[in-house]
Amino acid sequence: MTDLAGRKVECENLVRLAATSRAEGAHLALVRGPRGIGKSGLLAAVRRELGSCDVTVLCATGRARVEEYGSVRELFGHAAAVDTTGRADEYAVFCELYRVAVGMMADRPLVVVLDDANACDARTLRWIGFLLRRSAELPLVVVLAWQPGVAEDADLLFADMAGIGPSTTIDLTPLPAPDVAAVVERALGRRPDPVFAEACGVITGGNPLGLHTLLTSLRGHGVRPDESGVQRVRELGRQVVAGCSLEEPGHEVAQAIAVLGPADVRTVGRFLQLPEPLVTTAVGALRREEVLAPKELAFRHEDIADVVLSAVPATKLTELRRRAATVLHDEGRPAEEVAGQLMGLPALPEAWMVRVLRDAAAAAVRRGDLEAAERCLTRVLDQLPGDPATLLELADVLVVMGPAAALPRLTEVVDQMADTGAKVRILCRVGLMAVAATWSEAAFDRLAAILDEGENSPVGSDLMPQVHAVLLAVGLGERAGTAELLTRYRLSPHRVPDTAAGRLVSGVAAQAEMLAGECVRSAVDLARRSLVPGPAVHAGPALAAAAVLGLCGEPAEAMAALDRLITTTGADDALDVHALALATRAGLLDHAGALAQAHADARTALEVAERAVTPVEDELPRVAMASILLKRGDVAGAEDHLERVGEPRFGWTYGPVMVMKAAVRRARGDLTGALDLLLDCGRQLTSAGVLNPVWAPWWLDAVCLLVRLDRREEAVGLAEFGAERARRWDTLEARGLSLMAGGVAATGAVAEELLGTAVAELAESSARPLHVRAVRLLGESRLSHGDFKGAREHLRTAVTLAIRLGDRAAAAEARNLLVLAGGRMPRLGARPSDALSGRERRVAELAAAGATNREIAEELFVTVRTVESHLSNVYRKLGVELRTDLPATLDTGLRAASA
Repeated sequence: MTDLAGRKVECENLVRLAATSRAEGAHLALVRGPRGIGKSGLLAAVRRELGSCDVTVLCATGRARVEEYGSVRELFGHAAAVDTTGRADEYAVFCELYRVAVGMMADRPLVVVLDDANACDARTLRWIGFLLRRSAELPLVVVLAWQPGVAEDADLLFADMAGIGPSTTIDLTPLPAPDVAAVVERALGRRPDPVFAEACGVITGGNPLGLHTLLTSLRGHGVRPDESGVQRVRELGRQVVAGCSLEEPGHEVAQAIAVLGPADVRTVGRFLQLPEPLVTTAVGALRREEVLAPKELAFRHEDIADVVLSAVPATKLTELRRRAATVLHDEGRPAEEVAGQLMGLPALPEAWMVRVLRDAAAAAVRRGDLEAAERCLTRVLDQLPGDPATLLELADVLVVMGPAAALPRLTEVVDQMADTGAKVRILCRVGLMAVAATWSEAAFDRLAAILDEGENSPVGSDLMPQVHAVLLAVGLGERAGTAELLTRYRLSPHRVPDTAAGRLVSGVAAQAEMLAGECVRSAVDLARRSLVPGPAVHAGPALAAAAVLGLCGEPAEAMAALDRLITTTGADDALDVHALALATRAGLLDHAGALAQAHADARTALEVAERAVTPVEDELPRVAMASILLKRGDVAGAEDHLERVGEPRFGWTYGPVMVMKAAVRRARGDLTGALDLLLDCGRQLTSAGVLNPVWAPWWLDAVCLLVRLDRREEAVGLAEFGAERARRWDTLEARGLSLMAGGVAATGAVAEELLGTAVAELAESSARPLHVRAVRLLGESRLSHGDFKGAREHLRTAVTLAIRLGDRAAAAEARNLLVLAGGRMPRLGARPSDALSGRERRVAELAAAGATNREIAEELFVTVRTVESHLSNVYRKLGVELRTDLPATLDTGLRAASA
């Protein structure tokens, strides 16, 4: 096929229609596009390709064919002696022309090609429609090329033709960059530099006619197709696309539209001080030259404005922009539109200009374009250096912007502020930004310096709690800050005022107190103070307080606080806190063994985080989901969530993420890798002063792995470390963890005694998965000492409890040990009913159906006492107390099996 830059596919499609017309019947092809887009070139290429095919091609053009049947006579020429001159019977003429066309199609397909169809005489176009309606089964292809929007009657007629039968519409678009480069190479004889080809494409908008005109001019001026010729492309290109051949006032109107942007004739006339009719005439000429868009008072391509303005001297352009700003302001146009002109002025000599820029900044903030707001306020500060009100407005904008981009600039702005109160308020907001931007060290130093001044500080007492709260939040964002925070800046409950500011600081102070692991009572008091209802409840600190209560052994209070937070943040569309509250509740439910509810919360938290307008950290919901999936036996799913978290930065989620990553490695069989992660996590937390034994119990998992790897001496030392921390953080869970670690590290009777006590302690706590783990460890210890019967008893209990929770991984681990101890148990699912033997299941089903013990005994041919024994086992394994609970429990199991 003849090379046709940018139109090869279209040409192939039209040729294919002709080749298949004998089998598929008549087809209409509409080729449309603006002037110069390459319609005539495409039709010429189609004619060349069809010249070698067994088809008849009739071609004509609508240009200058105003007489009746003018294009018809051009189509048929001497091929048909049809008298169309002076005949009034249009139908008879149409029929005679139709017979001629049918005769041509007797031996071969007929292709009718009509260029500039919108300019054809009306009778020719009506005959084309006549032909199409009567040729459905004939080998006919009609190709019409036209420029939409020039003749409305023609546009409507072509749309009507397209509904007659099969049709194809080909919209010719500007040439893409590779085709522009190919055209440039053929015209100038060498491969152009990419920047040169790009400039040619931008200047001409990819229009082939404009491109060929430009290249002809470039070739005549000897321009080389490299970087040195780009400026020449712009200069000569303006003559092609900006209508330099136009007489005045065309130039002035083009310049006015380039400066004003999309406008109307009235505004352009006021700007140029010209009558509207004169402007309208110039606009029509610019449209005919393809400089302006067909319907809008705007350039057909956005780059034309740059080309037009590039030829305007700088001093004149400044005057044009000043005049445009004045005209737009006088017309009452939006402040942002006027500000677009003011931003290009070297000075703002009139007071209204500064006001407009401020108004534009406020409007930009309202629609979320913070970068535009920053530019407007910065321009005001260029005019009014150090203006306090503008500095504060700019600081407010920068605080909301992306931390990485805004923090350096925000620091400069804050340093210029003279008002201490305003500066501290902004610094507090900077500190909260720093947590997300890992810019904590500088923010921590600034805020700590304010606190260290104490009574000498110029900051008012109402602001100091806010400073302290932000300092605590920032300090927990990186390891060095955390270490200093937990040693110097922790707060006791009696130092926190009973005010809204006090509630703000209490939540974060409770978090710090909990991480230090020194006093449960102080952490609980601070957390409760943060949750006291008041006129101002800060969702972030309240969320931290609720999480702290859960780790202090107060799960009921924690759950109630989280329920309130989830309800209020959901109603307020505070999606960031809503997602974190759901994730925190998921972690609490997971810790309590309610895996189904925990999974629902974690999944919802991730969905909420995805649809939040502002980015939401998803580490917390992902680590919660990973923990749940790991318990369910989905190691790959847990691993996927942790990989999305990546390397966690030091902070609230660091410890839990590292413990979960180690758990995944352990599940994969990489015991050494898991231990290395745990020990490194422990070193990081210990050096930062984070010594709470419950928050991220890396040390218990490390003790178990050390024993598995035959490093018992190290395990004993680490267990003693945990015991010391548990004595300080005296909760049921902390004691249970300490007893488990000590029992695993010990041997003989000491091990069994410690583990037995751990089982008893954790049975009283809400941490049911930890209770299951303690029972399994006790069974494992008895198995290692040869007490197979005692081991089976505890391991069977561990399996039953784990299945009741839906903890498939714990159940499988306990079952494997049970089999080693000589116990018998089938492969397990994740339902409580899976723990039942076949006879126990049958007894449970009959009892759930309403049968009495005697009826069950008669049905199964056993004694009533045997039925009672089986039911006792069923109640214990299913975790129910009443016969009436059996239907619901068994039904849940059946539904889970179906799912």
